[in-house]
Amino acid sequence: MFDREAEEQAKCDKAPRHRPLIKPVSAIRQKRPIWTETSLDAYENEGEPEDQLWQRTTDGDLAASEPGHLVVVLNTNYRACVTTETYDRRPPVETKGWDHVVEIGYESPGGRIVPTDYLSGIELPDLAVRGAGHYRIRVHHAWLPWKDEQRAGQRLLIMAYPGRGDQVTVHRARTRP
Repeated sequence: MFDREAEEQAKCDKAPRHRPLIKPVSAIRQKRPIWTETSLDAYENEGEPEDQLWQRTTDGDLAASEPGHLVVVLNTNYRACVTTETYDRRPPVETKGWDHVVEIGYESPGGRIVPTDYLSGIELPDLAVRGAGHYRIRVHHAWLPWKDEQRAGQRLLIMAYPGRGDQVTVHRARTRP
């Protein structure tokens, strides 16, 4: 058990660190790899989500949203090295070193965007830099090779900044399965 945990940690330690091109308001790299049971959900509405937004994502979608509900999709078979960054303005688009980069619009009614996997208890930092309002969420995903395996782990960068627009922008189409 401890050997497996140490190996997963070594994957993240060896993974390239993101170097922001502009100064973020916050940049938090999770100390340990996360292993989700489902997607990461930020749900700000009352009660249980009835929409099952994650079920509406298609194979290859990294994220989906509707007002008050954000979903970030990960492959649940692999642990992930995760960094979250918030900005007070739009950061430059970065695709080098990433297998898939997608940006979506999100409307935060409550001003608290906290991606969470409720089954495993994983909670990422709040992405709402300015409280309630409109945001753009940019999700970067890359596979981490390890010991001759092409998909031994995954790396995730989530950027958030205030901005309008509901459109989905694919900055880099998925390059690997």
